[in-house]
Amino acid sequence: MVEVIHTAVWVSDLERTRAFYEDALGLAHTREFESEGVTNFYVGGGDGAEIQFKYEPDRGTIDPGGIDHLAVSVDDVDAVLDRLLAGTDTEVVEGPTTLEDLDVYIAFVTDPDGYVVELVEYLD
Repeated sequence: MVEVIHTAVWVSDLERTRAFYEDALGLAHTREFESEGVTNFYVGGGDGAEIQFKYEPDRGTIDPGGIDHLAVSVDDVDAVLDRLLAGTDTEVVEGPTTLEDLDVYIAFVTDPDGYVVELVEYLD
């Protein structure tokens, strides 16, 4: 069996990233460790897959190029979008919109480093 464990991305400000993904988006902090001056901070949802954020104080500017987007499942796209817009400096990239053929309601937003995050609400 092969399964997704995590995706790792560099971030410029760990506290802003933590506030965005934990406080505003609602993902759970799962673990954290430091190795060779790099802080590794993980968040996850209910399925076991995680996002790993790597932070090194002297790394400099973060370029989110090469990653199209990170996707997270949410119960209510509109409510999460309202919370993100009120509590963070996120920008809406696209949506919200319904993809009827996939039975989902989605929106794309930016995180503090410019990574695009897809919010996915599965419809009944």
